[in-house]
Amino acid sequence: MFIAIEGCDGSGKSTLIAAIEEELLAEQPDLKIIKHHKGRPPEETRRCLLKEYAIDLQNVNLFDEIHLADRWHWGERTYAPLKRPHTNTDGYGLLGKSGWRWVELFMQSRGMAQFLLYQPIDVIIERVGSRGDDFVNLDELSTIHKEYSRTSVNEAILADVLSPGNMPMREYPAYARRILDIAAEIANKARFLSAYPEYIGVPTPSVLIVGDKRNITEEFGEETILPFMPVSTSSGDFLMRGLPDGFWQTVGIVNGNEIDSARLGALHRDLGSPPVAALGRLAEKAVLRTTIHADDYVTLPHPQYVRRFRYSDCHEYGVAIQKISKRESVGEWELQ
Repeated sequence: MFIAIEGCDGSGKSTLIAAIEEELLAEQPDLKIIKHHKGRPPEETRRCLLKEYAIDLQNVNLFDEIHLADRWHWGERTYAPLKRPHTNTDGYGLLGKSGWRWVELFMQSRGMAQFLLYQPIDVIIERVGSRGDDFVNLDELSTIHKEYSRTSVNEAILADVLSPGNMPMREYPAYARRILDIAAEIANKARFLSAYPEYIGVPTPSVLIVGDKRNITEEFGEETILPFMPVSTSSGDFLMRGLPDGFWQTVGIVNGNEIDSARLGALHRDLGSPPVAALGRLAEKAVLRTTIHADDYVTLPHPQYVRRFRYSDCHEYGVAIQKISKRESVGEWELQ
């Protein structure tokens, strides 16, 4: 189980995480709990953050361990525009839109539950003003507060919004139990995905996007088994940016030539047999080696081809994948 608590400075994240930890230890005094606290990035590169927020956990069994995180990746949308504007080109900091989406999909495939801890802005200002802060200025809090709210509504696959207000400490154990129950339900729904570490996405996707294989070069490296790592101007970056808003939160992605045919077919069945978007001829061949029915997949050009020769059609390419999820015709995009 992995629980990430996001929220504005002064919202009470540390207090809440301590309550969750106490609740867990009350039941199992010897339980090992791994805690994370995210602050400034160790290096100002997207690759570094993709490694920190996803790749470093790709081989960790998060379903049978307990992880509590005081913030995870939301800081890139919140603090980069204020504190590191030179790293913020599209409103998502070093992660960029594509990196943000990729991390979110990774989290879903590992059953990670993220919560927003909300407090009214006047409470935030009062708390931070009384305790002081060596990173955030009081006149920045309103902007930070609004950005957290916008992220929770439009950008994150959120477990719940927590609004404890001035809850007395005696009520925190019950509140912590509620969070644990929600997180356990999310983890249990995704637990079957532990058999498919090559997959990222939600447990019941509207479409399964099947790629070919990783582009293992000096630039992209071999550090991940995950598909379409969105580094630099890669096909992964292009694909993740092209998926329409809202729709990207419903997809699943795997590389067809990095998982054997039997497991790819089993993954498709375990996901509920969604429509399949095969990206490129090699991905199509991988699909053809499985039991996936011919009526259940459509082949599109590989995103690397579209990026090179039809770059301005990035959004239209993403819309074509969305149409496949609805079993609609994609017209000229379909490879015959």
